[in-house]
Amino acid sequence: MRTHGVYMRPHQSYDAGMSDPATVWVRRPTAAPGGDESAPAFRLDRAVSGLTIGVREDRAWRSWQLIGDIWSEYLRRDGAETITVETGAQVGQPGSDDRKQIDELAAVVDAAVVGLGTCGSCTTFTIKDAVALEEQERPVVAVVCEEFLVHGQNVATHLGHRDLKILVLPYPLEARPDDELRAIADEYYPRMLELLGVAS
Repeated sequence: MRTHGVYMRPHQSYDAGMSDPATVWVRRPTAAPGGDESAPAFRLDRAVSGLTIGVREDRAWRSWQLIGDIWSEYLRRDGAETITVETGAQVGQPGSDDRKQIDELAAVVDAAVVGLGTCGSCTTFTIKDAVALEEQERPVVAVVCEEFLVHGQNVATHLGHRDLKILVLPYPLEARPDDELRAIADEYYPRMLELLGVAS
């Protein structure tokens, strides 16, 4: 039975003034949400030609590596320079090193595309890395598969970035053959540019 954050055995009474060694206090392991106001989102409002665009890939997902590489190729075709960083760690020193890469990326790009949210933890870190770029006033698009959109939106809201731009790709991606992934890359590239605020 649970009462006001305290788990008790059945038929056990609880008195707030008494200390019972059988009582277990359960703390909520999450930080307070970001609040009702959303941090600003940013737009390019210009063509990509002459800009530097970052593409954050994830070594866990072959599908996103292919799509990210295709988009990088298209961005260069359209006159941009691209910088690709690949992450994969989420905790410990490797995770800290990956987050440092994102901070360094934010310092040298005009805008970025961050993916891929296609599981719970990778969606969380896709959103967190996109927020890290947005906090440096960079236009950014977080790429999340449709199955994890609600989770991605919840994380963004919790971090105070409810208006973070999220591009939703089909789910699943990982099991698809390359020709299907190339077709998805072609289909969603214009939408990614639109979310970044690219003007013709």
